[in-house]
Amino acid sequence: MKNKGLGFILAIVSAVLYGLMPLLTKTIYASGSNSYTVAFLRMVLGTITFLILFKITSKESLGISKHELKQLVICALAYGITPFLLYTSYNHLASGLATTIHFVYPVFVVIGSVLFKIEKLTKRKLLCCALCMAGILAFYTPGGNISIMGILIALLSGITYAYYTVYLAASDLLGMNAYKLSYWIHLISAVMLGILALILRKFIWPGTFNGWTFMLMLGLLTATASFLYQRAAKHAGAQNTAMLSTFEPLTSVIVGYFVYSEALTGRNILGIVFILLSVILLSTEGRKKS
Repeated sequence: MKNKGLGFILAIVSAVLYGLMPLLTKTIYASGSNSYTVAFLRMVLGTITFLILFKITSKESLGISKHELKQLVICALAYGITPFLLYTSYNHLASGLATTIHFVYPVFVVIGSVLFKIEKLTKRKLLCCALCMAGILAFYTPGGNISIMGILIALLSGITYAYYTVYLAASDLLGMNAYKLSYWIHLISAVMLGILALILRKFIWPGTFNGWTFMLMLGLLTATASFLYQRAAKHAGAQNTAMLSTFEPLTSVIVGYFVYSEALTGRNILGIVFILLSVILLSTEGRKKS
């Protein structure tokens, strides 16, 4: 019971750390950088972090087979493009709403699981999908200042992350050391994003000391949040951890409201409630069955 309580705390802290990403990202943008550079540097810092953790905790080799490399490239393509899309959406949409829209990815995971016959569609999951879509529609007000482009980009970031999640679950990669897997995914993602930024000539480094400081904080924060999430799943179970991760969009909304004075209408709040409710229903279904 003590370990389960610890798992709950770790899950909440992990979600709060993830929820702080919009605040750090916007501060980095203010220093002159852009979504290409921020996504690239995040992957580089993640690569370094997980390499250190792997070397400390394991004596295994970092070598991989051709089959593993193929699967890692596919995973990294979706994983790497996700933060780029999410960070780009912050330029068009309030950070709290962008993160909340992105957080519909569990619904797309359900859809992907059904399409790939990993899991059957239940009435509860159908209800969750309906709630989620209703939540997204609640964000849009005709003639308002909410960008359709921002909604679409944030939604696409959720789709790419869902694809990464479903493909990873269906691949042979889960048997790999967790730190080794994270290292390779971050490394390949960094290479892909770096090549994209070079081709498009979009590398714009943070222009201030504060920009670099917040970039370092962002990289370490996301790596720490990932580690805490893994530990939480070990102590509290995957279902409990997934449910508690709903603190992420809540944190983003609170940060956007208090730090950036972002408007929060009644429809926005209703949309957030719909989406969070759908995620909670999805998370508790598996726990109820078990």
